[in-house]
Amino acid sequence: MVSGFLDRHRAERLMAEQGLDALVLAQPETLTYATGAFPGVASFWRRAGAAFLIVPGDANVAMSAIVGDLQAESFKAQSQLADVRSHRIWVETGDYDPTLAAPGDVAAALVARDMAAGKPVRTPRPAQFDLTASLGLLRDVLAERGLLRSRVGLELGFVAAGDFSAFARTMPDPTWIDATAIVERLRAIKHPVEIEHLRTAAELSQAAVGALVRAIVPGMDAARMTAIWREAVLAEALRRNLSPPDSSWAYIAVGGDGFAAGGPARGGDLIKIDVGCIIAGYSSDGARTAVLGKASPATRKLYDALGRGFDAGLAVLRPGTALRDVHRTVLHAMWDQGFTTYGRGHFGHGVGASVWSEEWPFISADATALAEPGMVLAFEVPYYIKGLGGFIIEDQLLVTESGVAAMAPSPRDLIEIACL
Repeated sequence: MVSGFLDRHRAERLMAEQGLDALVLAQPETLTYATGAFPGVASFWRRAGAAFLIVPGDANVAMSAIVGDLQAESFKAQSQLADVRSHRIWVETGDYDPTLAAPGDVAAALVARDMAAGKPVRTPRPAQFDLTASLGLLRDVLAERGLLRSRVGLELGFVAAGDFSAFARTMPDPTWIDATAIVERLRAIKHPVEIEHLRTAAELSQAAVGALVRAIVPGMDAARMTAIWREAVLAEALRRNLSPPDSSWAYIAVGGDGFAAGGPARGGDLIKIDVGCIIAGYSSDGARTAVLGKASPATRKLYDALGRGFDAGLAVLRPGTALRDVHRTVLHAMWDQGFTTYGRGHFGHGVGASVWSEEWPFISADATALAEPGMVLAFEVPYYIKGLGGFIIEDQLLVTESGVAAMAPSPRDLIEIACL
């Protein structure tokens, strides 16, 4: 049984729809998603060729992986893949056995073990990794599987144009097809373990928002609020006997510019709290809006309008609903309240283990995706207005068989903080 969260049968169906014989995965987070294993330090360069996973179109045929030699053994153990091949990266390692040479002759002992392992003599390693070498291994795998003259999907949304020319030179016979959309569709439906990572991250984040709101006082700036929120995340993890999150992020804005950090906070200032925690690589995303003291009539009117837009969109967000319909519903709710120039491009997005807290699908006017059970979406209705500040209502939602559920529910009202 291979580790990871890739649903091979779903992948088989999606590949068949696009007429693909195999997928070649190259994006680091996609490899981890599919195998449950770290694809190696060379993947930190985020360039195609550091690692590959070959996924045959037949779900019953085993996958193969290509990774840097430093992590090849650990990758094989973590992924439980039988076929893991490796190419040389910049890191030099050795295996010392003093019985292989005269006492004290460290060089001879190291060289003897290296020679037995097939390591070349007087051959420098690449500065990062050798794309030609990894592509050569990829060609070997495709040839062995009879795929060199097939339609092969590749994450062209990740592969740089300069790198793709090397694919074409090394393997001119396959028909390379962009499989970015297939990978997005696969990763959008979360495994139960992924859902729990995202739920835990959302709960820690939301608990810390509550702690922050209780701690805010006049004169506090955004930097101090961010520090309090981060400390509260760690305290909540400790209270729940959990390991600290991998990391956390916060976009906190104080005052009349929703994108500037701002502060010190004064009576009437808006405080936008858009935050997330990262658990096992999975980032939550949620937000609330507070005001120090009483909200002005303009602030109250605008926030109430956004709340009605949020409620309208949430009412139609159900499994099977086209995400573009949710977007249209929110926009029309705002327009019908007089905000006819409001044109927010998307009202949320998927969350997962991407390099950012936003990933496909997006709740946008041109969205082709339907809400499906197992998706985790950050549904948001923001508005950033100079002179008033940053407004945002955002919940992280799990799409279920019967509807949607907030993963860290809390009141969505505008939070008024007593200004003593």
